[in-house]
Amino acid sequence: MVVKTVLTALDLLASSVEMSRLVGAHVENVYRTAAGFLFKFGQGFVTITRHRVSLTGLIPEKTHEGAETLRGLFRGERLTWVGLPRFDRIVEFHFETGTLVVELLEPFNVVAVREGRVVWLLHSYRGKDRELKAGVPYTYPPAVFVDVLRAGVEEVAKAIDPSDVRRSLIRRVGTGPELADELIARAGVDPHALAAALKKIVDDVTAGRLEPSVCIRGGAAVTVLPIAPVATKCDEVRRFDSFWAALDFYFGPLELEAAKASATRELEQRRRRLEASIQELERKIPEYRGEAARLKALAHKLLVYKYEVEQALAGSESSIRVVYVDGTRVKIILPEGDEAEIRRDVQLGRQISALFEKAKELEEKAAKAQAVLDKMRRELAKLVEEQRKAEEKVKLSVKAVVEREWFEKYHWTVTTGKRPALGGRDASQNESIVRKYLKDHYLFFHADIPGASVVIAPPMEDPLEVHQVAQFAAAYSRAWKIGIHAIDVYYARGEQVSKQPPAGQYLARGSFMVYGKREYVRNVRLELAVGCRRDGEAARVVAAPPKSAPLLAEKYVVVTPGNVEKSRLAKELAEKWGGCNVDEIVAALPGPSRVSEVGKGSPLSWEEIREIFKSW
Repeated sequence: MVVKTVLTALDLLASSVEMSRLVGAHVENVYRTAAGFLFKFGQGFVTITRHRVSLTGLIPEKTHEGAETLRGLFRGERLTWVGLPRFDRIVEFHFETGTLVVELLEPFNVVAVREGRVVWLLHSYRGKDRELKAGVPYTYPPAVFVDVLRAGVEEVAKAIDPSDVRRSLIRRVGTGPELADELIARAGVDPHALAAALKKIVDDVTAGRLEPSVCIRGGAAVTVLPIAPVATKCDEVRRFDSFWAALDFYFGPLELEAAKASATRELEQRRRRLEASIQELERKIPEYRGEAARLKALAHKLLVYKYEVEQALAGSESSIRVVYVDGTRVKIILPEGDEAEIRRDVQLGRQISALFEKAKELEEKAAKAQAVLDKMRRELAKLVEEQRKAEEKVKLSVKAVVEREWFEKYHWTVTTGKRPALGGRDASQNESIVRKYLKDHYLFFHADIPGASVVIAPPMEDPLEVHQVAQFAAAYSRAWKIGIHAIDVYYARGEQVSKQPPAGQYLARGSFMVYGKREYVRNVRLELAVGCRRDGEAARVVAAPPKSAPLLAEKYVVVTPGNVEKSRLAKELAEKWGGCNVDEIVAALPGPSRVSEVGKGSPLSWEEIREIFKSW
């Protein structure tokens, strides 16, 4: 069985049905990845590679470079439709001002179309049937199959040759070998029965009635289908709740290998050149040493038989046999049977010395080559390790999209007493948490400075917990950005907080009136713990008062106001922790910082944290 490397038309149909849930959403960003492109919508991500087009929960290492034009064309655009224009490996995304067409054909292509004309494309293409380049009208590849999406059962049945049903399903109907075999296993070889079975499968997939499956054989995944396999022989069939999750499982490793290859392409080329040089030296060094040994041994023997050789050359009787080669050179055979060629016009002593010199040169050449070889081997070992680290970095850069809890869109934390606290990330969120979650008997915290996060928490008696929530509120205030290291924080009951200003006054968005007595926590030190935790495949960035950080993070640092920019520090922490997203670390850091402490914790399970926040 051939391992599937690209979606079939049926697969793409199923994927487009799942992507239809994004209709109405806007494109928030477009990225380039090693394998293709990643579109970020408000409700999820779409991956576009030569293998597939689908929703995805895997976010590989991404960059804006290479996606500038697509981002300029589609960012902010609302998706109005997604689907297949016909039963083929072509999918379209319709937006308010244009269309994105992805052709999972050969050659793979991504085409942006506006008013019917190509405005951008991944690859220009010129074939006998059409031309694709910027500025020309977009045309589909020639249709060579019956369009199962629109044709009825009778029309499909007419396209199936009763004498060769499998071939005609593949060539005339466009099922591909895999679906053709599945249809024959289900419906036999009657054309009408096959057509009816195909239409039913297509209707079920179009309606979202999927049975996402991955076929495992010999311990490896060999294919992925939106239907339960019948004809496909599998050692194990792994079921999934969604087709995109099955596609992530199946194509994720393929795309990861592509990302590794892209990230290490230069290293791999250097490695191959180095390995070739090493192989050449490993061949040459024994040759140098062997020839040096041969010449040295010959020189020694000629020295031993020098008198006899000279006698033989003079024509006197000797134990040396002489064979004339030409007028200036002769071949001699020594008593042990060794052969040597010597010159008649050069003194034998000088020739013996020359042999010793040549042997010495070859030995020195071998020694130098050995030194170079040893150095190259050390370089290769470093290069292999560098490549391994680069591949590991790529692997760790792939993040699972985490299903976010409602409280994760705010600043959130937990005290040492396992009480929850919520903070607004901006003025809009300050309004939101007060309106939705501040109960009359809950506590409202705010740093005593304009421009701060509102932090709310359930009532608490322990002054240490009150201090922790106050510290959380102080950290996410303007005090951090301007470099203040301590500030007062006040708190009041929720029933004291109002959006109603005194007569004749106006309250800006995110501002509130606090009526009655305020309680103060004085000289709250500005420090915050920012850490990383793993929940299964998901990695999360957390923030907390330093005392409660061990309850939330496996690894964390305590930061205070400093001069290291958030982006730089976030990148350093992401590399050190491995797994947590740089952008999320940036969002958790209150401002320019310095690390004052490094810690490790034994965090609560994510289920326990969810239970804590159920009090809201």
